[in-house]
Amino acid sequence: MVMIKRIVGLAGCLRALGAAAIWATVFCAATARADYRESVPILRIGLVETHVAATDPVKLEAVRRAFADALSIPVEIIKLGSYTALIDAHASGRVGYAIHSAKSFAATDAACGCVRALRSPVAADGSTGFRSVLVAREGVNRPVSELRVGYSDEASVSGWQIPRQAIRSGSLDQPVLVRAGSVSSVIELYQSGQVDGFFAWLPDIPGDQGSDIARLFGGWNQAGISSADPLRILWSSQPIRYGPHAMHRSLPDDLGEALGSFLDGMPNSAPGLLDLLEPAFAGGYITPGPDDYRSVRGLVEALSDQQSAITLQ
Repeated sequence: MVMIKRIVGLAGCLRALGAAAIWATVFCAATARADYRESVPILRIGLVETHVAATDPVKLEAVRRAFADALSIPVEIIKLGSYTALIDAHASGRVGYAIHSAKSFAATDAACGCVRALRSPVAADGSTGFRSVLVAREGVNRPVSELRVGYSDEASVSGWQIPRQAIRSGSLDQPVLVRAGSVSSVIELYQSGQVDGFFAWLPDIPGDQGSDIARLFGGWNQAGISSADPLRILWSSQPIRYGPHAMHRSLPDDLGEALGSFLDGMPNSAPGLLDLLEPAFAGGYITPGPDDYRSVRGLVEALSDQQSAITLQ
């Protein structure tokens, strides 16, 4: 009888272990399936109405469908009238994903700390961002404080806001500033000798050992610039990443992974879609670092402290 009880007890234990194994398998399978497709009923994407894809209903639908097919969840694209409206919509969670400028992302992050940059675009020349620079005639040897320096207008991030921040922080002496009103007017002032130099921007290419003056303003109007006296760089800012695709932190991590994989594969799998999303960038995407927009955030916070009325762009 003792032996029979032991056999019956052993059989019961085996059945219990078998049942536990079955339930563990079921639980693991259920857990594996419990991904963002079950917890996110719809992804709302914010896009400023001036974006190329937002100006054409056919293009907008192509973008919406591509995201929906890649993620296997419903997607809605919300058009916003300005970057200021985009900041408000993303910070409040009314949109979960957005295509930002560098400045609008930094402003959203400063407002709520609730967004993270997933990917930032790469230009065709390999640049991942830009630097604000002060250039002057090679033959001018006076201190910066004595130079007449042209800038476009107060809305320009590279031509005014970043240099202004550097001047206020003491990392750049203040020159005699001459407002031109546009980049082309800045170049005209330089050609005519009315200014000694000007604020501009240069593409920032990882691993690039030097700064090529020929790439001022991304190479725009180089003929006009080179027709005047040669230039040299007197000051350069820290690099600023191009504006990112960003996600609200309330969304699950596996959705972020799926979005990142979709963007990473886009240059090869859907180059036409990349052209719609990034009309100014053709090099695909990289994953930005956590500090890549820190300098822009400092700029945004400084402007906020000064109660600036400059429109985000």
